[in-house]
Amino acid sequence: RRVFICYSLFLYTFFFLLGAFLKRISIFGATGSIGTNACSIISSNLSKYKVEVLSANKNYKKLARLAKKLNSKYAIISDNSYYRQLKNELSGSKVKCLSGEDELANLASLKTDLTIASIVGIAGLKSVFNSIGKTKVLALANKEAIVCSGNICMKKAKKYKTKILPLDSEHNALFQIIEKNNFDIIKNIVLTASGGPFWNKKINLNKVAVKEALNHPNWKMGKKISIDSATMMNKGLELIEACYLFGISEKKIEVVIHPESIIHSCVEYMDGSMLSQMGTPDMRTPISFTLAYPERIKTNVKRLNLHEIQKLTFFKPDFKKYPCLELAYHALELGKSAPTILNAANEIAVDKFLKEQIQFLSISKIVEKTLNKSSISFINSIKDVIEVDNESRKIALNIIKEGSY
Repeated sequence: RRVFICYSLFLYTFFFLLGAFLKRISIFGATGSIGTNACSIISSNLSKYKVEVLSANKNYKKLARLAKKLNSKYAIISDNSYYRQLKNELSGSKVKCLSGEDELANLASLKTDLTIASIVGIAGLKSVFNSIGKTKVLALANKEAIVCSGNICMKKAKKYKTKILPLDSEHNALFQIIEKNNFDIIKNIVLTASGGPFWNKKINLNKVAVKEALNHPNWKMGKKISIDSATMMNKGLELIEACYLFGISEKKIEVVIHPESIIHSCVEYMDGSMLSQMGTPDMRTPISFTLAYPERIKTNVKRLNLHEIQKLTFFKPDFKKYPCLELAYHALELGKSAPTILNAANEIAVDKFLKEQIQFLSISKIVEKTLNKSSISFINSIKDVIEVDNESRKIALNIIKEGSY
């Protein structure tokens, strides 16, 4: 009996200590492209991680599969109407099932070692903000949260010592290059852009079909970000994000079209040298970097073969072809609530294009008109962000309804 008790105590102590060394992770937006890849990497390294929260918007079946596979503590569906289906899918498991935006915001306040924020658009704002100060490391794929509330989020992260690791391939590359360097010695940074599916094609962009715009030549991404890549609004949002993340002026940021998507970003130093981060276009690389940080883990990403590539090309973006990029620069110059307005109008316009209710070139026109018709105000709180976002959406929708764009 004593042997049994001692053995039981040993096992309890062993597993307790093992759990203490596991990295606790929450993934908001688990069923999207970023979340799915993150879950795949975690499933291959279960001895290193303990999943606390997995969230999805509507895809309850995939969420349930991932929750059971990774043995997460919570699975939460944002859309309340799918709660019962999710609960049925998780019947018999130990996963706790929740639903709704309020519960999602609450779960973002759980203490974790790493939180992956990959909910698309402004919808991910509250979970990003609430996780700051509660998680040690915030792996940020939701660029819109920083675009709309950059100063607020960065100040909170500094105050509560939450380290923000960017998940965008370009910002992740910049982080890897400049993490331990003094910003005073940096002259310029270069954000590379693929140019999307239309950059070198002579076609009538007004007649572009949704399917064509979604057909990205290099990256496998969700619908919204794929359209943003086609208009280069994605690069515009990344430009704004970079200013906040790295505390650098937009005057020191250059956007370059790099169709091969091999060089993900560059940093030019005051002595004339330039460093870049290279790799095949696969989001598993920056995801694995953030999951393992400050270490690195092995992935099944295709290795870069310079002999196969042979050449890398670079082009200056044409604002006439990519007016959304110019609008992002303009929003940065205006400051205050302008980036929030830009993002809100773009989300509305992209949604309408995906539903085939407007033409491709109308996206930039709607964003520009929304910026012109909106009042630019100071952003001092998340409440301010939400109010500006709501008002901007109403203006954009009214512009579309009137057909005045």
